Amino acid sequence: MIVPGSSANLGPGFDVLAMALGVHVRMGFGRDEHELSDRHPARVAFSAAGGRGEVWFESSIPSGRGLGFSGAAIVAGTIIGLMSREGVAPTDGNGFIEERRDEILDRAATIEGHPDNVAASLFGGVVAVADRTVVNIPVGFDARLVVWVPASSTSTSKSRGTLGDVVARSDAVFNMGRVLMLAEGLRLGDRRLLALGVQDRLHQETRFEAAPRSRAVRDAFVRNGAVVSWLSGSGPSVAALTTVEESAELVRRMRSMVEENDGRMLDLGIDVGGARQAT
Repeated sequence: MIVPGSSANLGPGFDVLAMALGVHVRMGFGRDEHELSDRHPARVAFSAAGGRGEVWFESSIPSGRGLGFSGAAIVAGTIIGLMSREGVAPTDGNGFIEERRDEILDRAATIEGHPDNVAASLFGGVVAVADRTVVNIPVGFDARLVVWVPASSTSTSKSRGTLGDVVARSDAVFNMGRVLMLAEGLRLGDRRLLALGVQDRLHQETRFEAAPRSRAVRDAFVRNGAVVSWLSGSGPSVAALTTVEESAELVRRMRSMVEENDGRMLDLGIDVGGARQAT
């Protein structure tokens, strides 16, 4: 099974919008030289779904960086666990996912605690989620993501704990409007709407206070030609939306900042396939 990572909380879409990324976890039946601990998110999901026996797991997604490692691992573990419980052959994985997608989403979101990143990993593309209902948002241009991944990590639970429980009406209205602008900007490839739509008053600035380097990279992305940029997930990674034609130049311009901050750049596509049987 191959499952993409994600960049969640897109701009104003806190717990609502997410994008599947071209980095992945892989999981399957069989022995692995590195046994998963009982606390590993893939093992937790596998056991919760009724899975039994040996499994292997590998990942190209850095953990604790806001790129959806835990969500992808949970989706993979849920799928493999259900297949194990029901005796589904590994070669029947795609049909099983299609048939049981709603159950997989519900189980994975329950373990993860929020549905946006697991929905992106499961469905692929850009998704909007409400009450476990998922809608794919079309992207009307050749989009590419450049992601700055710092050496440091963050705890999602601690980061979420810094956010207030009460939102001012003006801030709620502000974010509702920006979510609509962002979705339409993605559909049309309209840079003006995207620049407006990525603005946020619910979570990003609070998180940037604890990660000023991430804020500096976000601003540098925009100065250096990115269409828009946002804090990926709970951070500290920062994602920038650009085009296929412009991504290499954006990476080149940002390289000095990457070296200075002991991080690295990833030049990624949007994974439109979602969770699927490995080939």
